[in-house]
Amino acid sequence: MENTAAPAAATSRPRPQPFEPARPRRHAPWLGLVAAGYALVQLLVVIPHTAHALGWDESVYVSQVDPRNPAAYFSAPRSRGISMLVAPVVAVTSSVTVLRVLLAVLSAAALYAAFRVWRRMLGPGTVALAALLFAGLWITQISGPSVMPNLWVAIGAVAALGWFLRASAERNARWWLAAVIAGVTLVRTPDGGWLALPLLGAAVAVRAWRPALPALLGGLVLGAAQWVGEAYARFGGVLDRLRVSSDVEGGMGLHFNVGAALRSLNGPQLCRPCEVPLRHPELTVWWLALPLLTAAAIVVAVRDRRDRRDRVARPGAPHHGHPLALTVLPTVCAASLAVPYLLLIGYFAPRFLMPSYALLALPVAELVLRTVKAARSPQPVAVALGVVITLQLASQHVVLGHLAAQSEKVNGDYRTAAEGLRRLGLRPPCLVVGDRALPIAYHAGCASAQTSGNNRSITPAALVLRSAREPTALLTHRSRPRPPAYAQTWVAFRLPGTGWTAHLPPDQARELQSRQKVSGNPGSMGPMTTATTTSWAGFEAAEPEFSAVVRERFQRYPHHVLATVRRDGSPRVTGLEADFRFGELWLGMMPDSRKALDLRRDPRFAMHANPGPDSGMDGGDVRVSGRAVEVTDRETLARYAEAVHPPEPFHLFRVELTEVVRTAVEGEELVLQTWRPGDVVRTTRRGSDDTAWRAESGS
Repeated sequence: MENTAAPAAATSRPRPQPFEPARPRRHAPWLGLVAAGYALVQLLVVIPHTAHALGWDESVYVSQVDPRNPAAYFSAPRSRGISMLVAPVVAVTSSVTVLRVLLAVLSAAALYAAFRVWRRMLGPGTVALAALLFAGLWITQISGPSVMPNLWVAIGAVAALGWFLRASAERNARWWLAAVIAGVTLVRTPDGGWLALPLLGAAVAVRAWRPALPALLGGLVLGAAQWVGEAYARFGGVLDRLRVSSDVEGGMGLHFNVGAALRSLNGPQLCRPCEVPLRHPELTVWWLALPLLTAAAIVVAVRDRRDRRDRVARPGAPHHGHPLALTVLPTVCAASLAVPYLLLIGYFAPRFLMPSYALLALPVAELVLRTVKAARSPQPVAVALGVVITLQLASQHVVLGHLAAQSEKVNGDYRTAAEGLRRLGLRPPCLVVGDRALPIAYHAGCASAQTSGNNRSITPAALVLRSAREPTALLTHRSRPRPPAYAQTWVAFRLPGTGWTAHLPPDQARELQSRQKVSGNPGSMGPMTTATTTSWAGFEAAEPEFSAVVRERFQRYPHHVLATVRRDGSPRVTGLEADFRFGELWLGMMPDSRKALDLRRDPRFAMHANPGPDSGMDGGDVRVSGRAVEVTDRETLARYAEAVHPPEPFHLFRVELTEVVRTAVEGEELVLQTWRPGDVVRTTRRGSDDTAWRAESGS
């Protein structure tokens, strides 16, 4: 029988399998993790301190697009891009918390997008490390949820430079380059120019980069169009706007500002004038090492380029490294963006150099990873560098916590002062002028104006006219409590919980006091109305004849009787001289005297004029009471010391009056004259045979 079975070898022969190419290795999403961590720090550390109020500059930018509040004065150096960025959010909600949360998420997404542009050129590890070095800085973290332009310039600079380097090989990169340059210029026009300057030079000098030239020019024109149009509409032209900007900045010129930059590395967030010492130098290692690390990165890149040329001459040699431009161009752009802040202005804020920090993070990150790869034992080197970077991040977190709490205090004071103004009856439409008027007015829903300084927008004469038809408050701070000349007769109200005093026009103050009396509920105004005060100059302006009588009575004898409040609430009576000088009433005291310590703790006082050597009391019996505000301003103290030559050191207090009383005998009548701020002199008379007082108004 024939065997039809196939041989065993034939049946076991394997069939050919289709070829499966090796799958590309997936890298960990380090850049995404950095961006997520950046957002998390903002949400957990920064926003809890800043969600309740906006800062000074923030209130200016937000007010431009806020439909619920008047726009604050927009000075010449500012650009409107950041206002446009937040406009959709502000149009929907007035919640500062919502605004900050959305900005935190948006800034983290923008950080990711900007550094991702560099992945093809530097690799994912280098890009993630560069993003971490920049995002780990305290100034980057505190700026994420802030309505400020500098962070967005920094992120835009990273993206713009990346698209510029890719523009010669990728047509779509040119459109992205134009869009990013336009965005940076719109957010901060001068920074857009300083960023584009080296890129334009590189595009002209290097043939391979010339395809990026139209995108650069188009982006600049598009981004600067609004700024240029506003220059002609408000300032008379571009040169005029630049001139006004220079005046606002304190005079643009040659200012070697590196010292101010070093002193404010760990805060304050604005150093103007920059006279603070360098605090905690141990936390500044990164900032001081940054120029050295950048120089080392350039040296390594130059040496790598030379080695690459040698390998080209030796076919078959392995190829490592990256083009020199990836190190040099970020450094040149960073230096260009730093020039105006380090050499042309006389003050500093750490946020000014954020674009430079962001660009320099790229070559420094490349240097760090090259160092690890070039080491004979990469693992110990990587661990050591990891420890150093961790310590750097920890040090930045310490500074961040301190400055975030400081921002909470400053911005919280703005909102507290605004609430005090509302309790004083200020309701829109209203006007706030004076110290820190812009942010306080924004939170109160009022317009703001200034008669002097960088934000000067109204003349004193126009302000007085406006105050006659619109509720107005002038703010003075306890460091400079004296109101300007046009407000000497205005009535002062302390804003509890803050260092500010609100001065209201007399008619407005009288209306406030009459509302309180009619309501029959003095407590409804809190402690506001009990703190109604005015300066001696205000008293003189309001009642020149009566104030002259009172002053003459105090100047008749040198020594008088001062009453202060002890710690336990009981009265303390001591002798004191009263000094009328520079249009004010001053109280000078020896250092750490009991009465000075009393006034520091509780500023309430009363001072009785010396009755004289006999019982005649010629000129009457005079008493003033109010608050004694300690003077800490160095200029005022020096001026007083030069005029009086008191024993130094000394305490100096300026009197704010709440009441002036004079009692005198005129013929057969006892006459009592009383004056309070915002009111006229009230005179009551009683004859020798009267059983009641007869009251009359007027001096």
